[in-house]
Amino acid sequence: MKIGILGTRHARDKGIIKKAEEIGRIIASNGHIAITGGTEGYSHIVALSAIKAGGEAVAFATGLSIHDHTQFHNVDLSKYTNVIFQKKYFKNKLLGVDNYLRSLDMCFEVDLAIIIGGRVGTMYEVTILSGMSKNILVLKGSGGITEQTIKKFAKEGHKTESKIEFFVNPKTLKKTLT
Repeated sequence: MKIGILGTRHARDKGIIKKAEEIGRIIASNGHIAITGGTEGYSHIVALSAIKAGGEAVAFATGLSIHDHTQFHNVDLSKYTNVIFQKKYFKNKLLGVDNYLRSLDMCFEVDLAIIIGGRVGTMYEVTILSGMSKNILVLKGSGGITEQTIKKFAKEGHKTESKIEFFVNPKTLKKTLT
């Protein structure tokens, strides 16, 4: 299974970092692939943890090359199992909106997603995933949109077959991901 790891680029909470590392190990131990947007933060921590545990991680990069991607995200992608670049720019040159195009491409590829924090870009991805009827797991207490925004969306705006579920302990993912 391809599991999107989406959320904040600001990994500051040591408790959430430990949970992100555990999520990466769980993904790898179950033979799944961690998929990220190639940004820093909790998703990068999950990806590196999955790789360290013998698993795979794929980054969907912004733009057509590593050079393009580093204009927006200063992240070393060399440890990733694979890096997938956009096939074209939104317009004829790299723009900030290409981050959203990359997110759309990534959402098409994942089977489900795990959200760890996040802001507007993550909510964009949650909306796309929901529209595609893909299940979403949210790490409760990870900040950003995870507390109120996704809860309100699940109650008032979510109208598809997908499930939005909240979890606190990564160990509970083992049942969901097997």
